[in-house]
Amino acid sequence: MSRLHGRRSNARRPRPARRALALLALLAAAPAAAGAQYAVAQVQPLAFGYLTQGVTEIVAPTDAFRRGVLTLDGPGQAWIRLVLPTALTSALGATIPLQFLTGDVTAQETGKPPAAFDPTTSTRVNLSKGTASLFIGGRAVPAADQRAGDYTATMTIIVSSTKF
Repeated sequence: MSRLHGRRSNARRPRPARRALALLALLAAAPAAAGAQYAVAQVQPLAFGYLTQGVTEIVAPTDAFRRGVLTLDGPGQAWIRLVLPTALTSALGATIPLQFLTGDVTAQETGKPPAAFDPTTSTRVNLSKGTASLFIGGRAVPAADQRAGDYTATMTIIVSSTKF
C-alpha cells in the first residue's frame, strides 16, 4: 500500500510539499491453452515511492529497487500481454494518472539481455532455455493539488501459447 504524507519542506523549498507513495500490484492470468501451462510469479511490485505534487515520477525498468519484476516459466514459446492501469486510485476515489510508454517494459530470456517492447502490444518470449523475466517501469503524474492518501493499482499479465 502507498501513503501520501503532508510534510513541511526544508529551507530549500519555500512552500509545503505533499508526497505520495504509490505502488502497483501485479496479477498474472494464464488463459487455458491445449497442453500449455505457465507459471507467473511476482518478485517485486512496481513502486513509485513518495510522490511530490505536480512532479512526474519516472521509474525505469532498469531501476532495481523500484521497478516491477515478475518471472515466467513454462514450455517453449509464450506470448505475453500486459493490461495496464491508467491511474492509481486511493480508497477515497482520488486518482493519479499513469503512463506506460515503449521502453518502460522489458522482457529478458535466459542468457539474453533485456529487450524493450511496446507494453500496449503482445510480445513473444522463448522459455525453452529457462525462465523469462519482465521488468516494468512507468510514470506517475500527480496533480499540483494532489490529495494525500494511499494509492494503488492492479496490472494484469496474460500469457498464452498462441499470439493474440
